[in-house]
Amino acid sequence: MPGNSMALPTAEQPTLRREWRHGLRSLWKFIRDQSDLSNSLEAMFALAGPLVEKEFNAFAATSVGSRLLQQSPRSDLNAILADQETLGSMPAGSFAHAYLDYLGGQGMGSTDYFLQAAGLDEKAQRFGWSEDQLWFVKRMANSHDLFHIVSGYDRSAVGEVGVVSYTAGQIPLLPLRLSLIYFATMKPSTPLAWLRYIRNAYRHGRDTPSLACIDFESLLPLPLEEAQQRVGGPTLEQAHPGGLPEPGARLLKLEAALGGGL
Repeated sequence: MPGNSMALPTAEQPTLRREWRHGLRSLWKFIRDQSDLSNSLEAMFALAGPLVEKEFNAFAATSVGSRLLQQSPRSDLNAILADQETLGSMPAGSFAHAYLDYLGGQGMGSTDYFLQAAGLDEKAQRFGWSEDQLWFVKRMANSHDLFHIVSGYDRSAVGEVGVVSYTAGQIPLLPLRLSLIYFATMKPSTPLAWLRYIRNAYRHGRDTPSLACIDFESLLPLPLEEAQQRVGGPTLEQAHPGGLPEPGARLLKLEAALGGGL
């Protein structure tokens, strides 16, 4: 699958800073109007700052990261995920088929949707990312969907809360961690079980090796269970030994408004 041909990583990457005022203002705008995805993305990246640098450096220090950064042309994971014909030709029961099943029949957009909505090239200029860091952020652009497949959380409202909590355990972004407080207020049918679910989903992500450093390209043709085992970390059943909680009226209403899934 063709990729781009950017230069190999330079010895020094820029020092990045958080833009607190702009990030918190964007986060507040998103809280007031959650239909505006642009404010959520703006808050996420404005508040990320040194986290982009830290995550990139951790990726570059791994054997997977070093190999992918030295490829010419570099792998374009988003293009691979967009090639549904090739993914569909992979073995039944594979990680690729689980990904297609997750997307299929739900009116999901293409992998280009997030890239277009995020405006990452423009953000790279404003926030001072290097070309290498921009390639890395683009590589993780559709990580939300991949996190669903690795973790086992489905597209129901309960599953979506689970995967966002899981992601907060993986990536210590302030907006993600604040979302845990918001989730706790959703008036579930079993309050204590609901709080335990959020906590365990967070720990599930925390106890799973960094998905930013995973060679997803090599996982796609593998049987789903084998791919999940290669990633490591707890299974969904191990993370939630008591099972998943009932969503409660508020979450069911949200799920219905979104067409039965998120």
